[in-house]
Parts: sequence; structure tokens; C-alpha cells
Amino acid sequence: MSWLAINPFGQALGLVIAVVLSPLALWPLLGIVQDIWQIPMLVRLRPRVATPTFAAIVLLLFVLSTWVFGPAHVAGRLLLSATLGARPALWLTRVIVWRWSDRPQREEAAVIRNELASRLREPRVDAAKSWPAFVFDLERARRRSEYEPPPI
Repeated sequence: MSWLAINPFGQALGLVIAVVLSPLALWPLLGIVQDIWQIPMLVRLRPRVATPTFAAIVLLLFVLSTWVFGPAHVAGRLLLSATLGARPALWLTRVIVWRWSDRPQREEAAVIRNELASRLREPRVDAAKSWPAFVFDLERARRRSEYEPPPI
């Protein structure tokens, strides 16, 4: 390893590796700030899909981190596994729910997302392709279809 630190080629290679791998260091931060808060809501909305998906991914990451780092610091490895596993769990849950929904449900969810997008000045979505908030928009569409206004 000392050859890499002394040789100019090794130093350049180390710099390239550090630059390439530095975005991976931001993944846990994104998991904490952006993804982990969606997991409880997703489990509440779609418990049959979200719970096993999130549990399997976190368990896999926990086993891998235990294998790499050793058996100490269980809480830290569990937190790291949860923050790293949130984004893949959200993506996989969205894909599964997308596959289970039919065309009219997707169109209703797209209508609701496009209403919100026009208010928030966000890009519009197409009902033929999944989007990040699909599961939540699908639930909004279901609740909108069941809503009955109170009698006057």
C-alpha cells in the first residue's frame, strides 16, 4: 500500500478513486434526510408490500455490514443498514405496487399528481411510466374516490 502513497501514479489513482467514491458517502445522508421518513408512511399504506421489502433489504445490509465490520456496535450497523436500505426499498415497493395496479388506477393517480404539479410548478407525469410519489398518489386517488361530502 505504501507504493500507492509514494508513486505519483498511485497518488493520482488514489485521487480518482476518492472522487469516484465520494458520492457514495452522501448516500446515507440522503437516506436520513430524504428517504427514511417515507418508510413508516409506506408501511401504513401498503403493509403487505413495504414491510417485507424493507425488512429483507435492511436484513441483507445488516448481515453484510456485520460480515465486513464485525459483531461490535449493533445499533450503528442497524442505523447504517436502515439509511442505506431506504432508497432501494422505496424503489422496489413502488415497482411492485405499479405492477399490481391497473390502468385506470394509474391514470387517476397521474391526474392527482398533475394537479399537484401544476400548483407546485413541478414537471407533469405520464400515466404510462412510474414516478417517485406513485404510491402516495395512488392512495390519494383511492381516498378521493371514496370521499362523500357531508350532507348540508
